[in-house]
Amino acid sequence: GLKIFLDVDDLKDIGSLEEYIQHSQMILFFLSCGYFRSKNCLREIRSSLEQSKPIVLVQEADPAKGGATLQALRDECPE
Repeated sequence: GLKIFLDVDDLKDIGSLEEYIQHSQMILFFLSCGYFRSKNCLREIRSSLEQSKPIVLVQEADPAKGGATLQALRDECPE
């Protein structure tokens, strides 16, 4: 079966974030306004890239739900 890990619900220790990434087969990032300003979200991205994990990006576009345009998300994203 497929096991889903959701960091906001299942992460027990933020210090182990990279280990959780290591044990994941694929990473889905749900991008909303401010996502790229979060130090821990950036840790998730860096760790996923360093470990060559397959990545899926999902954009929340509805401003009423914290969404942002793709351009706004790009502008927030560090290089």
